[in-house]
Amino acid sequence: MIKVMIVDDDKLVRKGLMSAMPWGEFDMEVVGEASNGEKALEFLAVNSVELLLTDLAMPVMSGIELLKVVRKQYPSMYTVVLTFHQDFEYIQEALRLGAIDYIAKVQLEKERFEEVLGRIHKRILEDAKPVQPTSEDFYAANHRPQADSEVQPAMGRDADHLKDMWAGLEWIHHEEPFAAQLRQLKELRLPPTKLFGHLYALSDKWNQYFLTLGGTAIKMPDAFDSWQEVEVWLTEIRDLIRKAMEKPAYSQEVVDSVMKAVRIMKEELQEPVTSAMIAKRVNMSRSYFSQCFKDIVGANFSEYLRNHRIEKAKEYLLYSNKTILWIAEQVGYMDEKYFSRTFRELTGCLPSEFRSQNGTGREMSNPRGDV
Repeated sequence: MIKVMIVDDDKLVRKGLMSAMPWGEFDMEVVGEASNGEKALEFLAVNSVELLLTDLAMPVMSGIELLKVVRKQYPSMYTVVLTFHQDFEYIQEALRLGAIDYIAKVQLEKERFEEVLGRIHKRILEDAKPVQPTSEDFYAANHRPQADSEVQPAMGRDADHLKDMWAGLEWIHHEEPFAAQLRQLKELRLPPTKLFGHLYALSDKWNQYFLTLGGTAIKMPDAFDSWQEVEVWLTEIRDLIRKAMEKPAYSQEVVDSVMKAVRIMKEELQEPVTSAMIAKRVNMSRSYFSQCFKDIVGANFSEYLRNHRIEKAKEYLLYSNKTILWIAEQVGYMDEKYFSRTFRELTGCLPSEFRSQNGTGREMSNPRGDV
C-alpha cells in the first residue's frame, strides 16, 4: 500500500481529494494532511510517507520550498504538485526539484479522478522497475538513464533549455532543427520519470499556443517505455501542429507572425499592448494583421487580449491576497474602475464579488517574481 500525504492550505481541497479520489483502487492510502510546508515536515518527521501531493502556493512555507527540503531529507519519496495556474516556470521548478507529475486543479473537473491517479500510479511503478543494461534500456543498449544523484547538476543547467528548445517554431517547419533538438534532448539522459514530466509541461505550453489554431489538443500517453517512443510521439505532435497551422489560407510566414504575436501578448500582459504595436513588431500592417489574427486565432486581437487578461485576473483573485488595483495593473489595466467594469461585463460580477464568492484568496509564493 502506497502511503500518501496531501498538503494544501485550502481545507476543502484536502478533504475533497481525500474523499473523492479512488485511492484504494490504485493501492494507495492517505495517511496524513497538512495546511503548509512546515506542518508537512513535522508530520513527515514521525510518519512514513511514500507519495506527497503538495500545493505550490501556500503561506508559511510554499510547495517549492517544501520540495527542496523533501528532495534532501527524503530522496526516495515521490512528489506530485497541485497547481491552479499552469505557469510553465512554476511547473519547471517543481519538476527540477524531483516532482514526477503535476495536477492542474482547473482540470480536475474535466479529468476523471481515475485517470489522474492511474497516471501517477503507473509512473511510480515504472520508476520502481530495475534498469536493465540491455537492448531494453530506455535510451539505447549499454546506456542506462542517469540516477537522480547523477543528473541533478546537469538538470539545473541543461533542463532550463528545454523550454527554449521546444517553445519556438523552427523545429515544426524544418527537419534539421527538429533532428538537432531530438539529439540534444536525448543527450541530457534525464531519468524517464523526469523526462516525462518535462514533456508533460511542454505539451501544456504547446496547447496554449496552438489550440488557438483550432487544432486537436495535444495529449500525453500514460508512459514512455523507450526513447524510440518519445521520438515517435514528438514526430506525431509535430505533424499535428503543422496540420493545424496549415488550415488557414495564409502563408506559413503569416501564421508564424500571428503566433509570435500571441506569444508576445501573453508574455507582456501587464504592458499597454495594442494591435498596432504588435503588428509593427511582427512586421505586418495594422489592417492586414487584424484580419489575419481574427481568421487564424478565431477572435479579434482586442477581444482575445481582453479575455486573456480577465482569465489571468481571476487567477490572481483566487490565489493571492493582492489588492484589486495591484491585480488590475498586473493584467494591463492602469484604471481600477475600468478594470472592474470590464471584469463585470465578462463575468457578471465585480472582482471583489468574484473573490468573495469563490474564496478569500490565498497568498501565492512570489507570483511571477513580484514582491
